[in-house]
Amino acid sequence: MKRHVAATLAGVLGFLIMDSHIDWVHQDRSSLLQVSGRLFDARGWLSERWRQMRQDCRSVHTQAINSATAWAVLQAIQVHSLPDSLQAELLQVQTQGDWVMAEVAFKTLNPSIVVLRQVNGAWLIQDSAVWSGSTAPWHAADFVRRYLRQQAPELPEPLLDCLEIDLTRYSQGPGRLGPVSALGTRP
Repeated sequence: MKRHVAATLAGVLGFLIMDSHIDWVHQDRSSLLQVSGRLFDARGWLSERWRQMRQDCRSVHTQAINSATAWAVLQAIQVHSLPDSLQAELLQVQTQGDWVMAEVAFKTLNPSIVVLRQVNGAWLIQDSAVWSGSTAPWHAADFVRRYLRQQAPELPEPLLDCLEIDLTRYSQGPGRLGPVSALGTRP
């Protein structure tokens, strides 16, 4: 067999083998890459890489968990959805101006990312801008950022971009549980 025929045949066979293992699956008005039966959010992954290259966190302040601001934020969260929220623990708190994004863990609820805004000296939870649950099969960080941006359009972009979202906390589970309307309650 001549080399160009063999190379063409190898190329066609390679394409057919890849085509049988790789596909695009349409789900929730978007597409996921399916490789040998496993789903990947290629768009979300690329979006996160782009965010990491362009983010500017100079205006965002990470608060120590024992700071006065963090303590006030924790108190606002603890009284918001009783009784489960009483045992909330802060994982991280970031501020920009009169906005805060806090990640909290609970003993009986899923970890949550909560957006708060300071009004007349008090931290108020933005009820529609709370995330808790799994994003599977979507890329957790991209999915959560898009949701919070939609729910709190006034939220400063650097604050949203600079919050570290732990992929293992929000991409596990049997399926996407979705947003919550208030801490621990489903719409």
